[in-house]
Amino acid sequence: MLSDAQMEFVQELWRSLGLEIVIFVVTLICAFVVRGISAKAGGKTVSSPKVSFDPPKTSPSRRSEPEKTGETEPADVLRELIQCLHEHGGPSRPARILGLYAELRHLLHSAGKTLPEITTGHRASDLYTSLAQLVIRTGKHQMLNSIIDDMIQNEVPRSLAFYESAMKQLAVQKQFRLALRIYDRLAEDGLETTAITYSCLVRFAAEVGDFTRAKDFFEKLSSLTTPSIRAYMTILGVHNKRQDWPSAHAVIQDMKLRGVAIDSLALNVALSTGVAADKVEEVMQLLSEAENMEPCIPDVVSYNTLIKAFAQRASYAGACQVWDRMRAQRKFPNAISFNTVMDAAVRAGMPEEAWTRLQEMRKRGFKPDKFTCSILVKAFCKAGNGASEESVARTLAVLDEANDCLDASLKATLYNNVLDVTSKAELSTSMLKIMQQMRARRVNGAAQKSMVNALGNGQ
Repeated sequence: MLSDAQMEFVQELWRSLGLEIVIFVVTLICAFVVRGISAKAGGKTVSSPKVSFDPPKTSPSRRSEPEKTGETEPADVLRELIQCLHEHGGPSRPARILGLYAELRHLLHSAGKTLPEITTGHRASDLYTSLAQLVIRTGKHQMLNSIIDDMIQNEVPRSLAFYESAMKQLAVQKQFRLALRIYDRLAEDGLETTAITYSCLVRFAAEVGDFTRAKDFFEKLSSLTTPSIRAYMTILGVHNKRQDWPSAHAVIQDMKLRGVAIDSLALNVALSTGVAADKVEEVMQLLSEAENMEPCIPDVVSYNTLIKAFAQRASYAGACQVWDRMRAQRKFPNAISFNTVMDAAVRAGMPEEAWTRLQEMRKRGFKPDKFTCSILVKAFCKAGNGASEESVARTLAVLDEANDCLDASLKATLYNNVLDVTSKAELSTSMLKIMQQMRARRVNGAAQKSMVNALGNGQ
């Protein structure tokens, strides 16, 4: 029970708030009544926002998920495909685009329609161009031929620009073989490409080793315009790999007739081709023509190429003739020049001439390298039983001088060859020197064992 004081407090509170509470309750009841009447008059029922699951509105360009009772229209898929192509999506976007394209193909086939019939203002050729660029950019090159097949089936024209763009993009990714196939499709459509593209095709064919086709492309290019120096260099490289001297020589002559500047690089490729084909006399004639040009074209590489040709023929006299011509043209020999002329001397059975050239090489400031060592060890070995203590000593001196240029395998081979000849010549003192140098230069154990056995046999 409340005390008298508490009862008095409650009565006072009711007198203060009672009227406000009554007004609030009456207002709330009236609001619910009015809301109910309005809903019935409009024929609608009002639901709480918390239970609303109406699907969000979509842009007209986006395809909503089809209802279970309806069918997807090709035009809807096309619209979404075009929008995806125009957006910059993440890594998964290309997969989505190609998925939509596969779905579009299926729907068109089922409906018996072609793409131009549903483009709704979008050019079908632009769509295929975008798809072709996409598959190339994403590395799905195998789909490119299928896209071209679809263009043919849908009677969508393939322009020259379409094919050339595809070939250029493929070339950037070094897909040269596929670029050549795209050219085949271009030719099947009866299109004739430009001189610039033919120049690229020469390179594509050369890159994949289709030298016959590279030659054909170059001939087409030449019939349209004067080829660039790059195209000339490419075809000269092709003739070099084929060892086709007549064609290489014809290219140099064509460059002269068309007024294309011939540099030493182009000349040297042609000279190398002639040497590989063993057309030394004709190559010498071409060298003479180049020497008479203004300015003089041959460089030290040109003369080294001819010296090598005479070395292969074991003609030291011919090598010396080219050497003298090089000096007459004020072209100074390099280490390769000295090594090659030494090789010519050894092949010609004149090993002492090789050692003479070594002294000249040193005077010119060049040090023996691994090629020098190989050539001079070969010269030493040709002496056979006639080897002397002096010849062993100078051979060891060369090996010691060029030690840093020799890898372990070559070093062991060269020392073993020297050892073998020294053993046969029964030069025991020299064999001991070889062993000491071997230890000092850390020649592998197999070579040392071989030397010990040889020393035992010599004793």
